[in-house]
Amino acid sequence: MLKELEALTQIVAREKLARKRAEQLLAEKTRELHVKTSQLEAAADGFQAVSSLLSEIMDVAPDMIITCDENFRIISGNAMAQRHLRQNEQALRKRTVDDFLPGLSAELRRRRPGPFFIENRRAARHNGDSFPVDIRGYVGPIGDRIRYLIFFHDISQRVNAEIKRKQTESQMDEARRLEAIGALSAGIAHEVNTPIQFVGDNLDYLEEGLINICNSYQHYDALKVAVAKLGYCPEEVAKVDEFNQSVNLTNLIEEIGAALRESRDGVKQVRDIVILMKEFAHPGTDDKDEVDVNAIIKNVLAMCKNRGKNTADIEANLDPDLPRVRCRKGQVQQVFLNLVINAIDAVDEAGKGRGRIEIETSAEDDYVQIYMSDTGCGVPETLKQKIFDPFFTTKPVGKGTGQGLALAKDTIVKGHGGKLTLVEKDGFATTFLIQLPLKGELQQPLIDTDADTDTESDDDIIAA
Repeated sequence: MLKELEALTQIVAREKLARKRAEQLLAEKTRELHVKTSQLEAAADGFQAVSSLLSEIMDVAPDMIITCDENFRIISGNAMAQRHLRQNEQALRKRTVDDFLPGLSAELRRRRPGPFFIENRRAARHNGDSFPVDIRGYVGPIGDRIRYLIFFHDISQRVNAEIKRKQTESQMDEARRLEAIGALSAGIAHEVNTPIQFVGDNLDYLEEGLINICNSYQHYDALKVAVAKLGYCPEEVAKVDEFNQSVNLTNLIEEIGAALRESRDGVKQVRDIVILMKEFAHPGTDDKDEVDVNAIIKNVLAMCKNRGKNTADIEANLDPDLPRVRCRKGQVQQVFLNLVINAIDAVDEAGKGRGRIEIETSAEDDYVQIYMSDTGCGVPETLKQKIFDPFFTTKPVGKGTGQGLALAKDTIVKGHGGKLTLVEKDGFATTFLIQLPLKGELQQPLIDTDADTDTESDDDIIAA
């Protein structure tokens, strides 16, 4: 019995020892589990922080970022992508990359895994608008699948700057060409002027000589009549009468006189053209002078006479009492020339047959006002706020730099303190109103080619 009790005691002792060891092991494992749990929680917090950071980076990234699966279905798009493509993330997930960049999937399928770069493509929005982008990205395994990571960089500013650079170069080339033409015109005018002067002087001499010949012939004719009455030299008188009748001498003298007068008028026109060529080739300095606006308009119309003779009837209603204006003649003259040429082109492009151009001057409210109207194709309502913007033109490439109206407004407004506005006038498709102040200080015009194209005021479009 005692032995059995001792054996039972030993068993209990071993059980207690085993239990103690188990409790110690449990406590140790509990501590390890706690440590592991803490580590996992810390890792989860770190992962959450990294995930939040990556999400914020994606949202503030200056480029559009899109991820696609192997079938080019969009998985996600950052805030910039949603803003530029005008689709929220839920809408983006229903689309493929080809919806915004047609043909991109076929191009990327041909590429090997790794980074890629595609330059100057156009990305399309769902409403049909598009904009230029450079594309960078990566194709290859991300996680356990092949995915596409695509970065779109909007290059609109770069493209627009390049367009402006080319337009500026074109404008400078045009200016150099016009400068060369001006120098050539001045040389031609100088060379033409001398022989024209000779021709004019000789025509004056011939006209004076013809008058003397006519006077002499009248005396001779009176002598012939007197001789015939006295019966002297009848055969010689008959021969003279026969000759005069054969050549129709009276009409011949009148025709020669008419031919000389027409020749003098033609020489006068050539002289006027030479004077105009000199004025346009040497428009003067930046000094301001008291200028006859009507005279400038007449000169411009004379320069444009040949260009518009088959296109439009040009009518000038000029106020004979128009006061002089203190301005830079060369600059104002160039503005008038640009507007008249634009009017002729507009009538021609309208294709409505022979049109009409009207120029009217008047003085009102301390301004000299010049209305230039045409029956051309007019200005669409959607473009009225843009026509004075630098580089804006509706003409085909190569036929306009888009600087004519911008420079004209710069010259009139900034250079002379005046106004250049698009107004409405009954019977005409387009009417420009130029207002030059009768008093005021002049400034040197300097056009800002980087001006915002949406800053045109509604005050530039009024009703006449």
